[in-house]
Amino acid sequence: MKARLIFLLCLLISHFNYAQNCDYTKEKFGFRSVKKIFVGTELDFQGNIDSLFLDIYYPVGSTEKLRPLVMWSFGGGFIAGKREDFAPICEAVAKRGFVAATIDYRIGFNGIQILPSDSAEVLRAGFRGIQDGKSALRYLKSRHVMDSIDLDRVWVGGGSAGAIVALGTAFYDKEEIKPKEAGSISAVNGQPRPDLGSIEGNRFMNNGYDTKVQGVFNIFGAVLNISVFDKSDNIAVFSYHQTEDPVVPCERRRAYWAYPIVTDYYPIAYGSCEIEKTLNDLNFNPAYHKAWIYKGNQHAVHNERDVVNFLINNANPILCNTVNVNDVVSDLKNAYVYPNPVTSEIFIEGINSLISYSIFNLQGNNIINSVIAPGQKLNVRELESGLYILQIRDNLETKNIKFTKLD
Repeated sequence: MKARLIFLLCLLISHFNYAQNCDYTKEKFGFRSVKKIFVGTELDFQGNIDSLFLDIYYPVGSTEKLRPLVMWSFGGGFIAGKREDFAPICEAVAKRGFVAATIDYRIGFNGIQILPSDSAEVLRAGFRGIQDGKSALRYLKSRHVMDSIDLDRVWVGGGSAGAIVALGTAFYDKEEIKPKEAGSISAVNGQPRPDLGSIEGNRFMNNGYDTKVQGVFNIFGAVLNISVFDKSDNIAVFSYHQTEDPVVPCERRRAYWAYPIVTDYYPIAYGSCEIEKTLNDLNFNPAYHKAWIYKGNQHAVHNERDVVNFLINNANPILCNTVNVNDVVSDLKNAYVYPNPVTSEIFIEGINSLISYSIFNLQGNNIINSVIAPGQKLNVRELESGLYILQIRDNLETKNIKFTKLD
């Protein structure tokens, strides 16, 4: 009995020391890399053989025996980009103590530049990317002993199309999610379009490793099916997006919504604003999701280092097993609206992240439901004059604010 108590005490001390010393928020190591690791071949959209590779970056000087892994996927609209685009971010996170990988996935679709032959081509391209993401992740997990990877702390991330790949790798976990367009469909421009196979991909299927992850770093990405999220999921999602991104929408819109001729050929995308709203509505653990919705109209980050810091700082408590939901404070305590009364636009002051809102009239009728980011205006110009209730919500609190609409 005494020996058992001593063992448990040592275990508790070990965990306490781990939590105290665990910190991935600062660059404190050197790094090394192993590049162009061959991970197999696949057929591209034209039926040609495409050879796929990945690069791995390691911290130098870290004494940690098991390290978190983050696998990054590049952006480029599924027609451009290369794995080397994420080399700087891999270097930055390796210096913080991660094992980081940047992967190839198949790109290309039938069409001219960013103009696909039809929306099915985009859905098929995204599906191929997700298949390749899942295959690459299984391969990386199979190297966990060689690369000192902690299989309980595996993350995926990406930018733009690469974030679509990352989100799909994490959340496309049932075969029924497979879009019908990824099955066998009619040819386009004389090019056959056979069934693309399982959502899990075609490689490393029997190596004993799955594609489960601890979290996702979503940089102006989207999902093409919002129903992939389930309240039973225990996967963190930290996102960055600009409010008026013209390529991958923050809200629910067609991709390239700002380009009238192009957008008709693209499917509906559910960007970071819509993802965050969905996670709120599903009552996801508030410590496991946050979106930095930046007021802007670029398909880009306004400051790469600040965005990486935001992502890693929010992930750190999860990586270090120090999450305490009671420490998460609602944004809404000090929120207020102005001007009030209002004729056209309301500002919600005192919020620091994306929130959901509804507007009710005094009869209790729900007139508007949407989400709003810090600094965005709420347009009430079309409301009739009278008294209204603005209900704002985050994952911790609901607050009702009365306002008066004037003509």
